Amino acid sequence: MKRETLQKFIIPVLFIFLWSMISWLELISPRYTPSPIQVVGGWWEWIFGSATDSDVWYSGTWLLHLLDSLYRVLIGFIIAAVVGVVLGVLIGWFRLVSNLFDPFIQLLRPIPVTAWLPFSIVFFGIQDTSAIFLIAFGTFFPIVVNSTAGAQHVPKVLIRAALMLGTKQSQLLRRVVFPSALPSIFTGLRLGIGLAWVLVIVAEMLAVDAG
Repeated sequence: MKRETLQKFIIPVLFIFLWSMISWLELISPRYTPSPIQVVGGWWEWIFGSATDSDVWYSGTWLLHLLDSLYRVLIGFIIAAVVGVVLGVLIGWFRLVSNLFDPFIQLLRPIPVTAWLPFSIVFFGIQDTSAIFLIAFGTFFPIVVNSTAGAQHVPKVLIRAALMLGTKQSQLLRRVVFPSALPSIFTGLRLGIGLAWVLVIVAEMLAVDAG
């Protein structure tokens, strides 16, 4: 067990060692490859530094920017999760809802989320709303697709068993379909939260002034 644990650290340690050697020998300009010590020092200044006692403009701003990013990610993800799960389960279970919404979703899904960045800036401006829209819009697709797949692939034997035990047709969605689709739903949520953190970085490059 200890040997396996040590093996997991071989590549990271080797990477840091090579990085240190490249910086020490100046094989690449220090402007582009600062040493690990310099990077750690920059992180320390960013997180624990005091803006009043330092000439570094970003000193001590880490927590403020983290909270800004966390707020955008949570709001965008919650919106995408609620809409994506509800709509996905309905699309997977009801043929009418599928015919109405699924073609439109499949039409928009292949478009890269970054292509919507100019759109969000034009309509929402340089503010949190623009970033939240981008996060919610991009995160919505993996959630709705996985939720749809979960509802579509509910084992028929579960539905027959529920009907035989007295479950009404109107109760199948709540009692059988949704619980059975939960593994796929959580897969979509897991993919969505990861994508949300990627999208907040994209949004904060152009669409907001902090984060």
